[in-house]
This record gives sequence, structure tokens and C-alpha cells, in this order.
Amino acid sequence: MRMYKKISIGLILCAVLLPNIASAAAYSDITGHSDEKYVVGYSDLGLVSGYPDGTFRPDATLTRAEATVLFGKLNLPAINGKQADFRDIAKTDWFYDSVDTAVKSGLVSGYEDHTFRPQKTITRFEAISMVSKLVKSEKQNTVQLPYGDRDSIPSWVNGAVRNLYAAGVIDTYSGNRIAGNTPVTRSEMVKMLYKVLESYQFQLTGLSQAVKSTGTTGTTAVQLPHDILGYLTIERIGIKKYPVKDGADLATIKTAIGHFAESALWDGNVAFCAHNRDYKYDFRNLKNIKKGDKVIYETRFGTRTYTVSVIKAINETDWTDITTSDERNKLTMVTCIENEPTKRLLVQAVQQQ
Repeated sequence: MRMYKKISIGLILCAVLLPNIASAAAYSDITGHSDEKYVVGYSDLGLVSGYPDGTFRPDATLTRAEATVLFGKLNLPAINGKQADFRDIAKTDWFYDSVDTAVKSGLVSGYEDHTFRPQKTITRFEAISMVSKLVKSEKQNTVQLPYGDRDSIPSWVNGAVRNLYAAGVIDTYSGNRIAGNTPVTRSEMVKMLYKVLESYQFQLTGLSQAVKSTGTTGTTAVQLPHDILGYLTIERIGIKKYPVKDGADLATIKTAIGHFAESALWDGNVAFCAHNRDYKYDFRNLKNIKKGDKVIYETRFGTRTYTVSVIKAINETDWTDITTSDERNKLTMVTCIENEPTKRLLVQAVQQQ
């Protein structure tokens, strides 16, 4: 999984050519794959994406850093006061925030030498250990494991294997062996996470409200193409059902409103960007917005209405309003300001209660 460091809003919005980050889900290499439905289903939730060449690479391995980024999409709550204080990662690393969240939520820890080893390939046992912390089965102590190599499962992960097998999250593998020291693949990890989301008969122990809300009532969920996160409407300024895609690179915002990967998908601060002219789905009329205007966002999770509360100019490198959030659900929109190359227009709306 290729990821990129945060880049300045100026580069994102002002037609400078950027690396083309992974697109969402029209993959060219998963048709007929044994995990196809799980990859497509998880992509439909906006929780994983592929590569710029249109592939997903389901059989590629994952590093520890890449695995924690997958979990970071779930916005897991902190359960301790720990920090990602490892001597081999820095706060400027593209994966740091995800590692820090995973540490705080109790999903991962480092090694005895105070390293995290972000580029180390993650094994099936390590992946199972992480995923097991999201779901709990009451049958884990009585289940009979079918694996021919079950007697070689280490004690530190035995309970996790039993838990996920009893929960229906993992099943048999090739040759009826769990082969837990084998590197886990991208599709295997996605399959486990997708099955956790399906296992509502078991106790979910930390999934974000954004994921849980797929089954809530009171909001209207929308059926969407694989590569669309949602539709944005601001009637008063002529924005009607503009498609939103994941990514803030030039290729994405030529065809849709871009979603900042650093921001929330549903609960919390959802942040968008777009050009201020020249494209079918741009923010050319955002300069005409007023406080009190209604903003509607339709997604697979439901439909929300927000009220504009903040309109201001910000510096092109100021990420504060995009990367921070409070207990309110907010929607943040950013675009260029004509003839002011170092400034951006930021509009923020708060969910109506």
C-alpha cells in the first residue's frame, strides 16, 4: 500500500502536478480472486483503496506501518495514555498518526529495544493478534481448531486465533494449516476486518461510530459506485450532488470533490478540497457562501445536514482546521482564493442537532 506524507494545501489545490495516490475500488486484478467480495465490500465502505495503476495487489504483503494505517481508518478510541514513542519512527513519518492511534487504542506495541520496526513485514499471527482485539467470542475457550499445525501455535497468539475462529473471522487456509508465520497479504487482512464488521452478534470492542452507523436508523444511506464516498449539496450556491472521492491529488480533484485522507470519513471532522475554477465539480461558488447556509452530505453511512458556521482565509500551509476535531460532527471545505496564491478559503459547517 503506497502512502504519502501530508502536502501543503497550496500544492493540492493550485494545479501543481502531484503523485497520484491510490484510487478507490475499480480494481483490475481481483476478479475471480478468492477474497474479491471482501476487498470490494471493504472498499465500498471507503476503508481501503488501491494503487494509481488501478490494481489492488491482493496477494502483496503488508508492513507494520501499512497495517496500522488500515486500522487508523476505523478511528478507534484511545484506552490508555501511551504515545508512539519509538526510536525508529518520527512524527513527520506519513504513518506516525496511525501508529500513535494504534498504540493508544491498545492494538500494537513496540519491541523491547524501544523500536516499532515499521517496515517489517507483518505475519498472519501478528495480524490475527491485532484484529482479535476488535471482537470477542464467548466460544473461544471451547472451540476446536481445525488446523493441522494447531499444536505449533505460540501461546501469545493462541487465544486470538481461537477468538477469531470462533467468531467466524478466520477459517481454514491452504493445506488446512494456519501457517501463522507466513506474511499476511493485503486481501487476507481486509477479509478479516470486513468479517469483523459483519459480526454484530459478537461484542465489538472499539469500532468507531462511523463504522457502526452503517446500521443505524434515522438517516438515509445512499447506494454509491465503488469509487465514490458520497455526494455534496449546497443548494444556495449551486452545488448539487457533487461526487466526493478519496484523495486530494490533482487527478482526483479533476473529476470530483477531493476528500483529505487525514480527515474522518463520517463522524468527526470530514474535510474536502477542490479547485476554484475550470472543472465540472469545483468550488468556484464557495466564495459566495454565507453563515447559516445548509450543507448536505449523502454517504453509505447515512445523510447529514450541516450549517455553515465558519468562513475565513487561511495560510496555504495551515492544516489546523483540517486535522483537528472536537466532539461535534463537522464538514470542512477548502479552495484557492483568486489572486492570493498563499491564501486559501476555508468554510466549516457543523451538523444540525
